[in-house]
Amino acid sequence: MLPSVRYTYDFVRAWLPGGTERILEIGCGSGELAAALAADGFQVIAIDSDPECAAQARSRGVDARLMIWPGPLNGRFDAILFTRSLHHVDDLAGSVAAAAEALNPGGRIIVEDFRAEGGSERSARWFEELVRELDASGGLSSGTTVAALLDKAAPSSSHDHHLHSSSEIRRALGSLGEPTEADSAYYFRYLEPHLTKDEAERILRLELALIADNSIDPLGKRFVAPARM
Repeated sequence: MLPSVRYTYDFVRAWLPGGTERILEIGCGSGELAAALAADGFQVIAIDSDPECAAQARSRGVDARLMIWPGPLNGRFDAILFTRSLHHVDDLAGSVAAAAEALNPGGRIIVEDFRAEGGSERSARWFEELVRELDASGGLSSGTTVAALLDKAAPSSSHDHHLHSSSEIRRALGSLGEPTEADSAYYFRYLEPHLTKDEAERILRLELALIADNSIDPLGKRFVAPARM
C-alpha cells in the first residue's frame, strides 16, 4: 500500500461508525482505498467522474461507477467518504446535503481534503526548497519538473476553475452539525508519484514531524460530520 493510501486508510478506519457495513467513496481515483476497505469486508461502492479512474478502480475489483455526484444510488450508507474530491464539486452545499440524505442513522461523512486557498508562505518556501533539493540530487523520477510540482501546490486563484476553500467546506458541513476538524499532511502527495515508496514514506514522516513542531503549517484538512440531526 502506498504511503498516501495508508495515511488516508488509517484516518478513515479510525472514524468509521461502529457496525459499519456499507461505504460510499465519492471521488475514488484509481480505487486503492476502496479496494483496501473492500478487502476488510465492507461493502464499498465507489464513484468517480473520470472514466479512466473508474476503469482503474474496477480493475482492482472495486464496484466502481462512472458518475457525477449527486447521482442515483440504491440504499443508504453508514459512511460516505469524500477523498480529496469535495473541493472540486460544482454544488458544494447540494453535494453535502445529498450525502447527508444517503446516510443511515448514526452515519458519518468523512472528508479528506486540503486548503485550496493555499498554504502559508513559510510552508510554500519549505516545499519549494524540498522540491529543488530532490531535483538537484536526482531523487525525482522523470516525467515532471520543478515548475510543474510547485504549480500543483499553488493557491486556487492560480487555477482555471474554482476550487472550494477549506473554510467553504467547513461551512457546508456545518449545516449538519459541528464537524470534527483536524489538520493533516498534504504536500507529500504532490511528490509521491515521482519518488520511490520508501522515499515517499520518508517525506510524509518529515512533513508530519515539521507540522508537529510548528516548523511548517499544514496544507491538508480533515473533517468528520454526523448525519443530519
